[in-house]
Amino acid sequence: MSSLITPIKSGFQKSLRVLWFLTRIIIPVTLLLHLLEYYDLLEPAAAFCAPVTSWLGLPGEAVLPLMLGFWTNFYASLGVIANMSLSARQITVFALILGICHELPIESAICSSTGLKIYQSILLRLATAFLAGFLLNAFYTMIGG
Repeated sequence: MSSLITPIKSGFQKSLRVLWFLTRIIIPVTLLLHLLEYYDLLEPAAAFCAPVTSWLGLPGEAVLPLMLGFWTNFYASLGVIANMSLSARQITVFALILGICHELPIESAICSSTGLKIYQSILLRLATAFLAGFLLNAFYTMIGG
């Protein structure tokens, strides 16, 4: 019986550590987002970014979770995106972009071990992510989705 309890206990402890890790990221980011909204700082930033994000079929507000995903991690991005009202199409485009271009500082450092310069890695991933997002949005527009 102990051979069954040990992996369950270990898995439960690992799950609690992951939950604590996510909580430490998502809750502060969510609070920051609400503070930005409360002090009317999010709307001007979103309006400024809307011309670029509209090419991707995303609202201007999507730039905040994208930037968090690019420069920190998925979880900070998810903490913000969970508080936004996006369509399935927008979530799909957002996920594609973030899947290609996430955690740039860490991933670029890893890519540098292959000989690729950090700035080249960042530019390549950003360009690829935005091109893929643009093409996916164009495809959705073409099929009327």
